[in-house]
Amino acid sequence: MSYKAFISYSHAADGKLAPALQSGLQRIAKPFYRLRAMRVFRDETNLHLTPKLWETIRQSIHESENFILMASPLAADSKWVNNEVSEWLQVRNNSLVNFHVVLTEGEICWDKETNDFDWVKTTALPEILKNKFDTEPLYLDFRW
Repeated sequence: MSYKAFISYSHAADGKLAPALQSGLQRIAKPFYRLRAMRVFRDETNLHLTPKLWETIRQSIHESENFILMASPLAADSKWVNNEVSEWLQVRNNSLVNFHVVLTEGEICWDKETNDFDWVKTTALPEILKNKFDTEPLYLDFRW
């Protein structure tokens, strides 16, 4: 795998937090002689000018070991975030192994009776994740 992680986020909601998350991940257990501990894909640092933008993003998703969704209402409504989550699910045969959620705004509510998110109360996740989790996932809450 080329990337340890792929970060998917809304620029409007998390344009300032995403670079900090990327930087933190790249510094974890970094040996002094290396530039970074791991390669993390984030569009603003890894994309170059290309007429094939989506193909480049798709390839990066395929080459990533982990997917990090920075969840917010703006991310949930983002065409790009939805496409990225969809691509991850397709590549991984709907498996959510190595799929991580970082809540930055909005709500995530689990409904024990339906064994899915309560989609009336959940505002931070794209609906493409409806009925994808078989148990309540652990997620990081970065709502400060």
